[in-house]
Amino acid sequence: MADRRFAPAARWALLGVVLIVSLVIGSGVFDRHAPTPAERISSLEARIKCPSCQDLSVAQSTSPSSLAVRADIVAGVRHGQSDGDIIASLRERYGTQVDLTPQGGLSIILWVVPALLLVVILVIIGLSVRRRGRLRS
Repeated sequence: MADRRFAPAARWALLGVVLIVSLVIGSGVFDRHAPTPAERISSLEARIKCPSCQDLSVAQSTSPSSLAVRADIVAGVRHGQSDGDIIASLRERYGTQVDLTPQGGLSIILWVVPALLLVVILVIIGLSVRRRGRLRS
């Protein structure tokens, strides 16, 4: 009887391990090659918000201000500036809201809460499936 109760728990644990390993591998943690200038430019363009658009990155926008920011990014990469230096200069010029990635403080809540909500929902689903299995037995 202990084996039957352990089997669903083992499956959920295995599913959790597979999910975590997939997320770690997909995040690029193990990708150690130095990015090319084109990869850096593309990454920065996706990270920087268009100053005159609402909720678009400069990579997605074709507005004149977006094109100017793209030119600044390309110039910074060509002059050997680090990504941090380029972002810092853009933040000085356009404000801190130009960076689409969370910088800590309250903005990190906007990124963490949905992930925590997903975990809570998965736990509730798991508990309800487990409870239904007990009621049927």
